[in-house]
Amino acid sequence: MNLLMSYTAIPHTTGVFLEKALRRLASVVTYGPTAGEDIFRAWNLLSLLPYRKSHDIFLGDGSDRELRDGLPEFWRPDAFLFVESGILYRCEFLKSLDCPKACYLIDTHLHPDSHLAMAREFDLVFLAQKTFVPRFQEELDRPVIWLPLACDPELHCPYPVAEEVDVTFAGSIQSPLQERTRRLKRLSTRFSVRTERVFLDSMPRFLSTGRLLFNASVKNDLNMRVFESLAIGKCLLTDDVPGLRDLFVPGEDLALYDDRSLVDVARTLLDHPEIRTRMAASGRKKVLESHTYLHRARTILSTLESSLKRGSFVPEGADHDEHTHV
Repeated sequence: MNLLMSYTAIPHTTGVFLEKALRRLASVVTYGPTAGEDIFRAWNLLSLLPYRKSHDIFLGDGSDRELRDGLPEFWRPDAFLFVESGILYRCEFLKSLDCPKACYLIDTHLHPDSHLAMAREFDLVFLAQKTFVPRFQEELDRPVIWLPLACDPELHCPYPVAEEVDVTFAGSIQSPLQERTRRLKRLSTRFSVRTERVFLDSMPRFLSTGRLLFNASVKNDLNMRVFESLAIGKCLLTDDVPGLRDLFVPGEDLALYDDRSLVDVARTLLDHPEIRTRMAASGRKKVLESHTYLHRARTILSTLESSLKRGSFVPEGADHDEHTHV
């Protein structure tokens, strides 16, 4: 399949990992903007600036002519995929594309209304957050499919370093009032806790220094950190969010906490390394078997291919009642 793909190029975004997987399965041409240094600075991502790369076709005015002139000779897209990366841009060329158009929306928990409006421009909608599938399905006259985030096993993998602290967390801590911050503070009064804002290959190296990996969602999102942490091969301590139990078994693949049980669950896991080891192995096995970006790429392509053959957008093998495809 010839797949035209578009997203804002930032080194740690979902689009980068998905593009890598899609290129193993299809002929992919990317067309989109590259985040400027101002974005890297505003988002505290300057450490990623050396890893910035451009698309095959740089998006300037987003016009049909710009795209047409940039495509390889004799190459025409069979389908188009837009992957949301937190930065929106004009896609005037969408109107002229004579092929199925799909979008993969990630942070719908933060921007539900604008994502719903955006989804109307596409024939097929993939959502990373299961919570919003019913609403989108009700308000849109096109298929809406739950497609969770994933991991890249080549990057998110065990790192051979000594365990130096009880708990590690890789992510942003923006405010002392933030729920995530309060939970980490509670843990730090009882255990050794280390937090860093790290990405790419620095992340598994840092996380592997902890006996437990901590995760806290934002507005109940099933985030990238869940899949990446499990792939690293350490025991994950996370809050319960919609969709999590569809993919993993609590107490077997990972450990769940709420505000009341947080400290007790962490203490039990730290006191029993055999439980942590068993849980970590099970979680890593499951995420590698079913939840890599290659799995997600196959789902996207098979859905598009079967839709092209039938002339409709009904995902082959999907659960039509739940509108999921994992």
